[in-house]
Amino acid sequence: MEEAIIALLASVTGGRRYWGRAPQEVARPFIVFNRISQVRGYTSEGDDGLPETRVQVDIYADTYTSARDISKTIVDLVSGYRSGAMRAIFVDGIRDLPASDAGEVNHLFRVSIDLMVWFREA
Repeated sequence: MEEAIIALLASVTGGRRYWGRAPQEVARPFIVFNRISQVRGYTSEGDDGLPETRVQVDIYADTYTSARDISKTIVDLVSGYRSGAMRAIFVDGIRDLPASDAGEVNHLFRVSIDLMVWFREA
């Protein structure tokens, strides 16, 4: 699933997209993905191999306008997407968040998108 999402968003932010954490000195804007949760699906015959995964997509940019516009591009690319093993992607929420943790100072802007992803496992 991770590779499929990275590939789907290859054209966004100049290819600067990372799972878990961005490199310390990365150029902006960039995207960071995190798997927030994954729920297994079951039928009466066992695991259906189609887990529901919540993926948080955080866009970091130098201006709010840039972060917002990139978030719109991402929503346009992923909303309702399905292809191959990627069975469905739905946008579950969009919010503006601080770009730093408590006590940390930086001047970045951050828009966060929650995606619900269904991906057929091999």
